Amino acid sequence: MVVAEKYQTGFDQPLLTTMYVNKKLGGISAVQTLSRLNRTADRKTQADLAVLDFVNEAEEIQESFRPYFEDATTLPSDPNLLYNAQSRVMSAQILVDAEMIAFAEAFLAAERIAGGSEAKWATLHAELYRHIEPAVRRYEDLLADENLAELAEQFRTGLGDFIRKYGFLSQIVPYQDAELERLYLFGRHLLNRLPRGKDGGVDIGEVDLSHLRVEKTGEHDLGLTPEGTAELPGFGDGTGTGKDQDKSLLSELIERFNDRHGTTFTEEDVARPFQETVDDEKVRLAAVANDEKNFGAVFDDVFEDKMADHIDTIVGLGDQYFAPDKTFKESLNRSARSAAWRLIRKQEGIDDVA
Repeated sequence: MVVAEKYQTGFDQPLLTTMYVNKKLGGISAVQTLSRLNRTADRKTQADLAVLDFVNEAEEIQESFRPYFEDATTLPSDPNLLYNAQSRVMSAQILVDAEMIAFAEAFLAAERIAGGSEAKWATLHAELYRHIEPAVRRYEDLLADENLAELAEQFRTGLGDFIRKYGFLSQIVPYQDAELERLYLFGRHLLNRLPRGKDGGVDIGEVDLSHLRVEKTGEHDLGLTPEGTAELPGFGDGTGTGKDQDKSLLSELIERFNDRHGTTFTEEDVARPFQETVDDEKVRLAAVANDEKNFGAVFDDVFEDKMADHIDTIVGLGDQYFAPDKTFKESLNRSARSAAWRLIRKQEGIDDVA
């Protein structure tokens, strides 16, 4: 199986023994993806498992697994997080209960008719998407309207957040809510059909892989030895894309900034305005088309706006940033600009970023 995004969570095939990986994996994303091989089946052993990886370094994959291989403790997750996520998705008025009910009924009927036959299921499953098309059209209408495009993207992000949380929390909390299950089932299929906005990303959903050039670079046995108990963070409220964001550059920014100014700010203090600036389309295009100095003409204005948007939650940082003396502001802009320029160009695959 060549690994695609949809196989990272919720994919359960006990007979799977081999993966061909042609995408960058890291952190929880690596663990979720490669752990699809760990499903048990009769006569299947650890010796049968293999991963042919075209992209990742063996040591990085090993480090991704380390926190979860050792004994781990975590704070309990609030089951109400799922209802909060559901509320955000439904408030966009893209989903209709009657359509979701019809889809769920058709899905269960298709499973019964298929009776375990993969050929029958493939045909019946393809027909299910007609129940999803009305929701796709409503989303596309929002996306096409300049005044409502942001609402469409918020819906897409919120739906992904709900699906991710339900997939995790439903294994811990015994939900007895048919509406949650229906939204999860419908949402997983809908998310695959929603077109992306102009976010600087690349959608390869319609690309057919024709061939690969295979070059053996080595074989690795990535065994781990427990070294103690680690604490893992639980779910927090709020939306997220599920994407494992590259925060190393931001951490480096904060550390250098604190050393220079004698402050004690944390990554969380500036994470939201920084990430929202990095995700801004104009900023991303400017980073790709300009050197770091000229990039500042676009970045600084957007970053200042995002800082203002979150002034209530970054009070200590915000007071100094918007103080009459602009020395602090200019210094933070310069540090954030450098980190953003490097991060965006790294994400876009531009090789001049170390």
